[in-house]
Formats: sequence, structure tokens, C-alpha cells
Amino acid sequence: YGTPHTSFLTRDNSVYDLPSPISVTSSIPLLPPQRNPHTLVEVTSFAALNKFQPFNVAISSNVLLLLDFHSHLTKSEVVGYLGGRWDINSQLLTVLRAFPCRSRLGDAETAAAVEEEICQNLFMRGLSLVGWYHSHPFSHALPSLQDIDTQMDYQLKLQGTNNSFQPCLALICGPYYPGNQGMESKISPFWVMPPPEQRPYDYGIPMEVEVTYIQDGFLTNDVLHEMMLLVEFYKGAPDLVKFQEMWGPEQTYLDKLKVRQAEAGTEMTSRTWPAQF
Repeated sequence: YGTPHTSFLTRDNSVYDLPSPISVTSSIPLLPPQRNPHTLVEVTSFAALNKFQPFNVAISSNVLLLLDFHSHLTKSEVVGYLGGRWDINSQLLTVLRAFPCRSRLGDAETAAAVEEEICQNLFMRGLSLVGWYHSHPFSHALPSLQDIDTQMDYQLKLQGTNNSFQPCLALICGPYYPGNQGMESKISPFWVMPPPEQRPYDYGIPMEVEVTYIQDGFLTNDVLHEMMLLVEFYKGAPDLVKFQEMWGPEQTYLDKLKVRQAEAGTEMTSRTWPAQF
């Protein structure tokens, strides 16, 4: 089973703490002075490069529910890992479980303990590490240059030393970006095409990944428990989203959050929502 590593959790996330303009480019800057790590890059479709997506992806709706819930709780960036299975015969990557990191980015001490707990949870459930997610609370759900570097690092680590191909999926959730359509969060899956061998230090190309969504029939106790732990973790934090405040002209932040649970066909109980929300 793949083991998470701490370089991702300990990175600086200050750029995503509050709403701010972040540049978006359709091409990756090549010269070192232009490489602002927070520059967002448009994803490219495989069809645009006359290529086929090298693997298929199926994602459980409970995975999306949990990571979307996590992303809505705070104005700061959140991260988590994805557990699932890779079928080499059918070339199908199935994402079955999200594992939110209940820690702050940059907190090296907590990161090690959190990742060890996630590793144990993966093992107990017979799942492999198949990817990761993070949020861009107020900006486009597009990968930054830093995200591209991180994803490339994960892809190489999951591939291992025997050169056997195992994909690693990245998901970005943009819950509060004003440009999102309607009340839904934008969730973007991507994978990085490695740079040419003759230019190994270039950035890879972030590729849009087409996925199939598996509708879960109910909210599992595992997911509900994880949601309650997340609520407890962020309770009282200065960057906690105040859910009773207005998000739009007629909707509160809580109304917006409930859109995802309605899509998933679930209904969160009152136990999930403390009075201060």
C-alpha cells in the first residue's frame, strides 16, 4: 500500500487563505523568473493532443460528498487523500474513500501522525492510496504550478521502482469561487503528462481526466463519523466559515453546502451540525 508523504501537508498555503486575484494561464511559463508557484494553469483535454486517456476512473459519490463538505468548512485550503483500487487488467482506477487530513498545512508535527493514521485506515479497509485532493476556496478549481509539481511527485512515488504503471488522481475543489455556475462546487480531476525526456526539468502538462461517478445509495457511518470529526476539528477556528451568514441574496452558506448532500441523495442529521453553525 502506498504511504502518504509529508512534503505536501507541510507546504505553505497562505495564497488560498483569503479571496485574492490569482493569474490564470493557458500555457506553462518556461523561464525561471516567471515561475510564480501560485499561477493557475488551464487543463488540457487528451483529445486536444490527439491522445487517449491512459486509464479509466470511477469515483464514489460519497467521496465527492466528503471532500466537498471538508472544503466548505474553512476559508483556508484543505487537503486529503483518496483510497481505492487499481485493476491493471481493465485499466480502471476506482476511488472508494476520501481521507481528510485533520491538520493545518505547514504543521509538520501533526502531519506525520495524521498520515500514519490514514495509512492504517487504508490498510484496514484493504484499499490502496490512489490520489489526493485539495481545495482552492475562493479561486478557480485549476492546478497551480505548485500543484503540478506535487502531482508529478505523487505519480512517480506511486509508480514505484519496477516501472509498472499505476495512475494517481488529483482532485481540486473550488467551493466559493464566484465564477462557479449555480450553487455547486466545481470539482476538477486532473493528471499530469510528464515532460519530454530531453527536458526533464520542465513542468508536465495538467490533463483533464474524464470520470464516471458511482451513485452510492446511502451515507455510510464511516463518512458521517468523518464529517463529525471535521466539524469538531474546525470548531472555533478563526477561518471557520460562518454558515448562518448569507452567501448569496437568498441563500446562507449552509444552504449552499446542502446542495452536494441533496445531489448525493443523503440527508445529514442534526447531529452533524452543532448549534454554533
